[in-house]
Amino acid sequence: MYNVNNFIDQIEPISTNHNPLFPTLNIALGFDNNYALPAGVAISSVIKNTPNYNLNFHLFIDNVSDANILKFKELIFDNVSITLYYLNNNFIINPKTLVLHIPTVSTCIRFIMPKLLVSVTDQLIYLDSDIICLQSLNKITEYNIDNYIAGVISDTKDMQQTISKMYNIDSTKYFNAGVLLINTKKWCEENISEKALTMINDGNIYKFADQDVLNILLENKTLLLPIKFNTKIKISIDAHQEKQIRPYTVILHYISQNKPWYKVYLSEIFNDYLALSPWKDEPLPLSGDSSSIRNYAKYLFKQKYYFRSVYYYIIYLKYKLFLKK
Repeated sequence: MYNVNNFIDQIEPISTNHNPLFPTLNIALGFDNNYALPAGVAISSVIKNTPNYNLNFHLFIDNVSDANILKFKELIFDNVSITLYYLNNNFIINPKTLVLHIPTVSTCIRFIMPKLLVSVTDQLIYLDSDIICLQSLNKITEYNIDNYIAGVISDTKDMQQTISKMYNIDSTKYFNAGVLLINTKKWCEENISEKALTMINDGNIYKFADQDVLNILLENKTLLLPIKFNTKIKISIDAHQEKQIRPYTVILHYISQNKPWYKVYLSEIFNDYLALSPWKDEPLPLSGDSSSIRNYAKYLFKQKYYFRSVYYYIIYLKYKLFLKK
């Protein structure tokens, strides 16, 4: 049996502000240093769009730099509390689950969050770090999950079709685990943390890692929530897909490897919230892969920025030939 407390070296409250006139939301994120900046921007978007609520952020961190931790300490608001949970080396995940280059250790942190926080809250909002909150986050708590382990949002049709060929579950109910409304008491009553950790390390390959495990364990135990709470988007270089999202969208989720914090993706939404965050003056990484640099060079050429286009095409060639062999 797993003792999830053994996975945490230190718990550090870095902000404990509380307004006695406001109700409280408990929100959890888990990430490593590569996702610290987008996590900070995601948190900034929640703060911006969720006034009149106490926001208790529980951040489960894996090897996050001191410089980034200092940035989180700058998120000072009279309704915001932040607690850091430092993950240790006891949290080990079967490396076979890394087949899609998913940062599995960081994402599997969600397995243990409800167990660690059940004494803090009966209801926990889990968010991936690659989301932006566009409206008040409290809207997700308007749904009653007393009889469910979690409130979830459906994954895309193509993902459900893929899953239909892989597992003996109802693939039409397959959900994306990037946003979860968790009933922590029922989660613990059914020992989901222990079951999930056992499954992810049982030697089987789960193509989508922790998300597959949660879908298998929580089948018929979840409440389906509207897509507005996890509107999934795959952006291209000019991020024109952002202009197509519905006005009722509460949470925008950037799926795929095309992430808006890479310089080559021209995301207005992400950049607006980046400007509100302590990371606003941090240089953004150029790209996650060489093909996106090439596409950026092509985009610049079409926009008649010829010199810049040539500059980035040279970078693409260097990246392709020397850095990513």
